[in-house]
Amino acid sequence: MHIIDKLSMDGINPSSCTTLFGEWIPRLDADGFSTTVLTLRKPDFAGKYLEDKGVKVYYQGHGKVSFKNVHGIMDVMDQERPDIVHLHGYSAANFGRIAARKKGVKNIVHEHAVLNVLPYQYVADFLLRNHTDSAIAVSNSVKEFMVRGRNIPKEKISVIQNGIRLDLFNKRDFNIVSEKKSELGIEEGYRVVGTVTRLRREKGVEYFIRSIPSVLQEFPETIFIIAGDGPMKDEMEQLVNNLDIPKQVKFLGFRKDVPDLLSTFDINVMPSLSEGFPLSLIEAMAIGNAIVATEVGGIKEVGEEGITVLFVPPKDPKAIADKVCYLFKSKDIFLKLSNNARVNSAKYSIESNVLSLVDHYTKILK
Repeated sequence: MHIIDKLSMDGINPSSCTTLFGEWIPRLDADGFSTTVLTLRKPDFAGKYLEDKGVKVYYQGHGKVSFKNVHGIMDVMDQERPDIVHLHGYSAANFGRIAARKKGVKNIVHEHAVLNVLPYQYVADFLLRNHTDSAIAVSNSVKEFMVRGRNIPKEKISVIQNGIRLDLFNKRDFNIVSEKKSELGIEEGYRVVGTVTRLRREKGVEYFIRSIPSVLQEFPETIFIIAGDGPMKDEMEQLVNNLDIPKQVKFLGFRKDVPDLLSTFDINVMPSLSEGFPLSLIEAMAIGNAIVATEVGGIKEVGEEGITVLFVPPKDPKAIADKVCYLFKSKDIFLKLSNNARVNSAKYSIESNVLSLVDHYTKILK
């Protein structure tokens, strides 16, 4: 049973973790596992996304700090009788470990990001450290965070990188790309630089935006796309206005047509300040985007400098602009990055991801 704090970041669209559930669970069921999901929140559209895929979802609705969650989780465990509870998020990990220990059920704490170490959570993790049966980190940098910031013994942590459906992420043909560009109002002959992200501080979108005027000085016929939503949307739109570049920047919000959208990009920029495991980087690689990215967290574990990506330091708009312009001027390097990215993305299939989970579950049960 997967237990998670919330299924959506905005109350409507599935989070990346929820999307992973939608890919994992049908494949796990085919491998002989019966899988359910429990969220600490009330019903929402993201839950319906899973239900439409045939996943049984339980909703708590007590809030993320209520100890009613422990009894609520135990009640569901009595119904479902899970062998393993797989925990995602701080509150799920706290209440889930307590409930699992009371019921004598194995637990896995799964961390997807490098986060700020909150004092109350540091204490909770310290108190629960001996009640953690196993843990999964999505990258080595996340594993280091789990040891340093979450008090989880190093020997209990396995690194299992996430995966994507590679069959969905392939470069669209010329006609589809032309139609998408027309739909987005991109004129013929314009270059496209884009990012698919959440508009949150740690994603570094501000520095991507601040790089745009320098790129436009050399390549004025360029359009910049920012796909994604988040709490910094208004602030980022205001920054674009302050830089006097609103005609060159398109905010698209949350998108369900990401493969089509990525196919319109000439260059994909990932300006993150921290990153657990960059699914959006894998998606861009599979499409064959030329990629400029910050050398942080899981990005530097997946990308290879000069082979699949050009790295830049975090918080450095000038470096982003310089690398984007360099790629526009260097067709051979552009094509090399694009071709290598496609080839290397094959290592990150959802099927490989699920096989690793099955192996982890089997070891725990043994």
